[in-house]
Amino acid sequence: MMEKLPFDITNIDADEVQALEDTYAALKAKFKVAITEDNIVDIKQFDIFGNYNDISVGGTLLINHPESGCYLVFVKVKTNIPNGRGPAIDYYKYQVWASAILRNDFGKMVIRRETIVDKILNLVHPTEMHFKDDPSFSRKINAIADDKVKASRAMTKAFRNILIEIKMNEFLIEIVNSTLVIGNIQPVDPRQTIYLAEVASKLSQVK
Repeated sequence: MMEKLPFDITNIDADEVQALEDTYAALKAKFKVAITEDNIVDIKQFDIFGNYNDISVGGTLLINHPESGCYLVFVKVKTNIPNGRGPAIDYYKYQVWASAILRNDFGKMVIRRETIVDKILNLVHPTEMHFKDDPSFSRKINAIADDKVKASRAMTKAFRNILIEIKMNEFLIEIVNSTLVIGNIQPVDPRQTIYLAEVASKLSQVK
């Protein structure tokens, strides 16, 4: 008998359910995994989720507790297929975002890989943080903070080293005080989910 998944699979197609099954099995093989309350990470406080009309947490996993303060948040997003003969067909897809409880208070921050557009915009409207003692980080990572003084104090060299070594081509990090989320809008994938958990676990432990 198939193990019951700790995710809401209402209005989820078979391929998506299979991806969730594969991901959950891969996580349990790699980490100590526990099921926790879905509201333990409040996604409403993060701006990156504010563009969705219908989004909810369909499952939350606690990874390697208590060694790390890492959660995997499986976010269920409503989408639809146009139907020329009637109303659009609604269905749901999942995204996985890792969350880390950090040792320091960063204020509000958004962090991603630096792009050419970022470099041009920063020349016109310099909002990006720069670290004079770490020019490599400043070239590769775009970090914008509401409170640059607080963020500079919290973003230690050890923390920056983990960020600069992230191997995902596209990722987005948002930090609200001492809670971080990292991920992207790609479909659920076991390998990427494991990697997100590894990165978030490291970030939760660094000082």
